[in-house]
Amino acid sequence: MDIPTPAEFFGFAMGAEGKLAAYPDVLEYLGLIAEKSDRVDYEAVGETTMGNEYGTAYISSPANLDRLDRLVEINQQLSDPRNTSEDEARALAKEGVPFYYLEATVHSTEVGNGQAINDIVYRLATEDSTFTETVLNNSVIVLVPSQNPDGQRLVVDHFNKTAGTKYNRTYPDLYHKYTGHDDNRDWTMFTQVEARYRLDLMKKLRPAVVHIMHQQGNSGERIFVPPYGGITSENVPANMNAASAAIGRHAARALAAEDKTGVGNEGYDIFWTLEQPVGYFPFTGSAVYLSEIAGAKDLAYPQVSVDGGPLGPQQAIQSMIEPYDKSTWTLADIVSYANTATYAGMEYTAQNGEQLLYDNLYEVPREFMTEGVDSGTYAFVVDAKQRDPYATYEMLERLEWTQVEMHRATAPFTAGGRNYGAGSYVIKMKQPLGNWAHQVLGKDIYPEVRLCDTCPVLLPYAESTTSLPLQLGVDVAEVMQEFSAELEPVESVEVPEVEMPADPGTRGAYLVRPESYGTIQIVSALQDARIPTFRSADSFRSAGAEFPAGTYVIRATPQARSVLETVSAKVGLPVATAPRSPRVDGLNLKPKTRVGLFRGIGNMPGGWDMWLFDQYGINYDVVAAQDFQGKSLNDLYDTILLPHGISKADIVEGLDPEKYGPDYSWAYGVGDKGWRKLQQFVRKGGTLLAVGNSVGTAKELLDLPIEEALPDDENEFVTGGSLLNQDFDTDNPVAWGMPDSWPVWLYDTQAWNVTDDSAEVVSSYPAQGDVLASGYLRGEDHIRGASNVVSFDVGKGQVVTYGSEVTFRSLPRSTFNLVFNALYAGPAEEVNPDQFAELQPQFTDTGAPLAD
Repeated sequence: MDIPTPAEFFGFAMGAEGKLAAYPDVLEYLGLIAEKSDRVDYEAVGETTMGNEYGTAYISSPANLDRLDRLVEINQQLSDPRNTSEDEARALAKEGVPFYYLEATVHSTEVGNGQAINDIVYRLATEDSTFTETVLNNSVIVLVPSQNPDGQRLVVDHFNKTAGTKYNRTYPDLYHKYTGHDDNRDWTMFTQVEARYRLDLMKKLRPAVVHIMHQQGNSGERIFVPPYGGITSENVPANMNAASAAIGRHAARALAAEDKTGVGNEGYDIFWTLEQPVGYFPFTGSAVYLSEIAGAKDLAYPQVSVDGGPLGPQQAIQSMIEPYDKSTWTLADIVSYANTATYAGMEYTAQNGEQLLYDNLYEVPREFMTEGVDSGTYAFVVDAKQRDPYATYEMLERLEWTQVEMHRATAPFTAGGRNYGAGSYVIKMKQPLGNWAHQVLGKDIYPEVRLCDTCPVLLPYAESTTSLPLQLGVDVAEVMQEFSAELEPVESVEVPEVEMPADPGTRGAYLVRPESYGTIQIVSALQDARIPTFRSADSFRSAGAEFPAGTYVIRATPQARSVLETVSAKVGLPVATAPRSPRVDGLNLKPKTRVGLFRGIGNMPGGWDMWLFDQYGINYDVVAAQDFQGKSLNDLYDTILLPHGISKADIVEGLDPEKYGPDYSWAYGVGDKGWRKLQQFVRKGGTLLAVGNSVGTAKELLDLPIEEALPDDENEFVTGGSLLNQDFDTDNPVAWGMPDSWPVWLYDTQAWNVTDDSAEVVSSYPAQGDVLASGYLRGEDHIRGASNVVSFDVGKGQVVTYGSEVTFRSLPRSTFNLVFNALYAGPAEEVNPDQFAELQPQFTDTGAPLAD
């Protein structure tokens, strides 16, 4: 076949010190092998966020590749027990072979696995042995060479580019444009195209085993394999957990047989929520095999013990029987461990294919279809009447993406003692993916479990709840008892249809309600078109309807009508009319409000906020060090947002120019002078928003009158990433459109006590009643009555602080408006009813300002 070895193709062996194969070269190598070998096929799936190729290789025997469509069909039939009997399933399991889904470098600095796959593909494509015959004849390997190709380009290209220079070899910024390391925490909303590619592959192929190749820090065991630690959700199938543990034990034996020591298990708690690498597929029955290998120094250089002794923990325990026995750990070691662990997973899958196909792909969905979920829930009901139709659409769309069966009521009905109208949605739990539906629709009460009386509580990695209704702001009821209703299947989820009302005339106005977070897309379009937009500070009535404070009022012009008609149809939010503009106090929004995002280099919350601004059309720029060189920040920005994770050191010291070149100069420090310029920005009329632990930065910057309310001791207070109830002052412009109460997301950030009456509390945790809405909370008395969102007047400007991460990974969308409102409210002009009436004639019929 004349296929070059990896060393021959790349010019160095995989794992060679200081050498990394670039992603485009890896794809070229896979394509070459596919061209020359009848055991390998390659296809491009699509383009990534930054325009790179997301590819997939299929590796198996020629006979299996020839019948690949039939093998996929078998997996689909097995995963649909409605149309497949037990006898048929057993026959299909005999006929088919399991798919082994192998995914590398979702985290792009974990480079060793991206090198190892070249060795793995070469061996399977060229070697004739008992091992390769077993694997190729009895399984199909589906290789995703990188779940994050953009990151591979960024990290490896930077590493190679800086060879022989004075600069650091490790890439300093996010290795995904928006999510960085969080790119494997996107498994409920599927915001990124790469996550949707993976989801589509899962749904199409139904792999029996999913092997996710990771690396970890270099202070612990050399490799971690299943079984896993922590607490398991009741919605995770037992068969899946058992299969994962069996694969991990098989891998541990294979590693031991090759004298590879430092093998551990019981690592991450990945089966309570979905934020770690598992996501959707274990709920389908796929066995999740996670391997985590210790990293090297600066990606590709040896880690050497400081004291000359062996690396890693040295006490033999049941979860790591043989400690690592060497003082050095290299990239070649990483590649070798990755190869062994992967070959073991493939071998187990090929040797146990029939069992995996029947017990996991068939039995798991059949169990939930026939028995329902362990909680005994009959169904979830989504009321047809929702305060945010766009949020409802987004939630239902994600259920559709993940193949949850939904029904729509064609007539009114009663369920759980509550009346529902026609058009309400019913999601029954007795369906193949009832466990997934329960996981994302239900509320969570995370159990308090300790391994001993004095041991700490077993906390989740970062999230103790995945409740989409609470995160998005959708009214969903969990109904335990069976009920009757006239239902029709939902064939597809569509944006609600809306019709533009009749033109109210030149003295009239268009009205847009403020409750939906989707409304900001309408506002952004109005801003882009420079169409004057007013917000009412009080509620009012028009044409027999009540409109709340914060309602958007837009003069009825042809240009305004065109913009509103287009964008309202996109988000499914209705536009109303008034024959005359309401006579109320309010705000006149500044056209083309200039927003600055101080995202911070390598700061994931800043990346997520950048995605949020791009997604919703916010007119923003990333604040750069060069911006501080001018006379005033006020010349550039009206509002600046500090995402969670921005400290004074990030602003003043920034990135070291001696370690990172001019390409990263935007992230250099601005010094004490720049710090003072940020102070002046606010005092001279700018608006500053600070989220999460950046509240402490804003407090230090401007001496804000607030004090931390929560203790640092986790024995006194901890949430583990939860949704906590919140009361809102909906008369405050920052909270316009919010309900009187709704949960907010809190994870590892502060609540605050206000020490000066000059501050306005926008939202606070309840002083009485339940604080926890979903997840886990210890020490609720510490947070009772404490403030979350607070507004301050500072000089001529405004500061708004958000103790909780109101934009955490784009998930708590019900609180997005707290940010959107503040972006525009600070720079807006306050007007009374007479002043607003006077504003109207200042604009032409096209909506453009008249010339002076």
